[in-house]
Amino acid sequence: MLVNNLTVADARHIVNCEGGELSAGDIATELITSAVVAGALARAIWVGDATSWHLFLPMVAQYVALLLVLPVVYLFLRHPGLRKDSIGALRLIAFLLLAGAIALAVESYRTGAPWRTLLDDHLRQAFRWVVDAEMHWPLLLAVAAILFAIPRRIRNLYVHGPPFYGVGLGCAMRFLIPLLGCFLLPFIAAGEIPVVWVLWTIIVLADVLALGMHWDLQRRLRNLDGAQLDDQRILS
Repeated sequence: MLVNNLTVADARHIVNCEGGELSAGDIATELITSAVVAGALARAIWVGDATSWHLFLPMVAQYVALLLVLPVVYLFLRHPGLRKDSIGALRLIAFLLLAGAIALAVESYRTGAPWRTLLDDHLRQAFRWVVDAEMHWPLLLAVAAILFAIPRRIRNLYVHGPPFYGVGLGCAMRFLIPLLGCFLLPFIAAGEIPVVWVLWTIIVLADVLALGMHWDLQRRLRNLDGAQLDDQRILS
């Protein structure tokens, strides 16, 4: 046992999925990037009147960036652990493009408007929706952060193997914290606490707590490995 019902193998798997063991410099970098993105999001809420829907955009942008980058990385690094993820990314991209094309064709047929005109209108509206809410900076910073972490993920892939990017602790925390914060629902419903700031707090807490859990797990694993090494030395 390591933490409650979490086994040592599970703990190692979680740490590896999160990019491997983090140094103090890595922790500081993660905290700084999280703070910068969170600050940009807060500015978008304060200055651009960003809504709760806007706050999901950085996570979506990071996911899309990974989908686009994975096949490119595989072109240069023919690691077998990347093959499955790269093929999956290409399939998902193809599916999304096909679904978008079908939806655009249906809309063009129903409205009688040329598909190119509809596409231009949708892209323009999406651009204005992002820029008018001052969300372009959080998006760019979030994508830059995920791209900055790719070299460490590549090193971790060669050391520990796949997955290149797993379901992270941050995702789990973003699901857990709202459950623990259900006591705020009466205040949110009464309009005393803006929903957008509640969601912003959830995102920030999720990142910080996920990083703290990562650090705690790797510290416990390091202590466990050290104790086992001492036992082996005594026995030998």
